[in-house]
Amino acid sequence: MTTTPSASFTTVPSNAVAPLTNPPSLSPDAIDTLPALAEILSRLSNLSPSSLPTDTSTPSQNGAGTLSTKEVPAATDGLKHKIQKARQQVKELPDIGRSVEDQEEEIRELEERIKKQRECLNGLREVGREIERGREGKV
Repeated sequence: MTTTPSASFTTVPSNAVAPLTNPPSLSPDAIDTLPALAEILSRLSNLSPSSLPTDTSTPSQNGAGTLSTKEVPAATDGLKHKIQKARQQVKELPDIGRSVEDQEEEIRELEERIKKQRECLNGLREVGREIERGREGKV
């Protein structure tokens, strides 16, 4: 006995969300501040009281040499701008304003959809097995 698959194929609902992508300007390098921070910290002079420089009239060359505590704010300007830009880019990510409840609801809907698709695939597998058994019986 052969059965025909039922017409219970599921289609993508009209309210389905397209896959999300990051903006092209947002890359991991755009928000990775640790290397820049490590570079600035490595340039700080040893700040123990006995090693503090007595002459602070000559600032370090741009990016070279050690930094005094007075030079840290200027040296970190680039890092601060990078962080501000990254914050702005993160705020512009799609669905960033969605609540946890909205996300959990979407997860439940997607899990239910996966369950239905698996049931459909299992039904098709059974139909295929029955067809195969029918062919074997005819030979």
